[in-house]
Amino acid sequence: MLRGLCLMLLATACIAGGAHAQVAEVPRPYAIPLPPNANDEPQWELGMRYWWSEGSTRFDLNSSRLGAIYGNPTSTLTYDDISANALEFVWSARNETDTFAKGFVGGGWLDGGSLDDEDFFAGQIKFSDTYSKLDGDGLVYGTIDVGQDFTLIDNRARVVLSPFVGFNYWEETVEGYGARCNADDVGGFFCGPTGSTAVPFSTKVITNKQSWASLRLGAELKAKLWDRLTLRGDAAIIPAAYLWNEDSHHLRADLGSTPNIVDSGTGWGYQLEGEVRLDLTRHWAFGAGVRYWYAETNGDSDFVHLNVTSQLEDFTSERLGVFGNVTYRFDTF
Repeated sequence: MLRGLCLMLLATACIAGGAHAQVAEVPRPYAIPLPPNANDEPQWELGMRYWWSEGSTRFDLNSSRLGAIYGNPTSTLTYDDISANALEFVWSARNETDTFAKGFVGGGWLDGGSLDDEDFFAGQIKFSDTYSKLDGDGLVYGTIDVGQDFTLIDNRARVVLSPFVGFNYWEETVEGYGARCNADDVGGFFCGPTGSTAVPFSTKVITNKQSWASLRLGAELKAKLWDRLTLRGDAAIIPAAYLWNEDSHHLRADLGSTPNIVDSGTGWGYQLEGEVRLDLTRHWAFGAGVRYWYAETNGDSDFVHLNVTSQLEDFTSERLGVFGNVTYRFDTF
């Protein structure tokens, strides 16, 4: 009887051990390995950004080939200290192979600034120099990039380099009011005494609308230094930037209906951006940074209704500012 009881206990232990072994072999959900190339980071990001910036535009018109009386440059226009307040919708998306698309679209209003309009005879004798107040109209812009992530370091700090190709559109419209005479080389013969008001500042004298369409080639570098803090840098060269610029001189009846001068050209530029990002949760993040855009070109300046074309020289636009954004990231696979 004792032998039978021992055999029964041994059989029971073996059955229990076999059952335990079968349970242990069942894989637990968190032990299932991720598929190759899978990324455990959230793959979609949507957010809003506020960008405050200050910009300027400067260009020369050379009409010297149209007559010996004209200087080179014949006219120099400087739009300066134009501040902007803009809101952006930002987004990005990555797939399981770390190919990504990202971009933003924004717009806002321009405020303040000045226009200095200088005109020259041959020998660069300045025969006119006027100051006008600027009242900004609008700012519209957008960017889309496509690229690939490459992880350089994936230890305590995660460093990712992401080359990309993209497109940027940038449009600004400003309006100038009044004209005050600055000192010139002909004693104010054409404008009036220095400091006098030739046109009241309640009168709109000019509208300038510039539009840039640009190809972007660049890279983004991200370094996640701690669990919640990420540094991001974005640099793009613009090998081709096409400009379309419309000038409307509202008091120049001799130039015809507005816009009466249209400038165009293809040049180059660059765009830089840096950001510090803090992850508030796995999905919510706050970021703050700085952005700088620059573009320049030469080309043609067409007096639309006179069938006259001057040379457009050294047309440059730049905008520098700071931004803050809030984004939400979520998984798709």
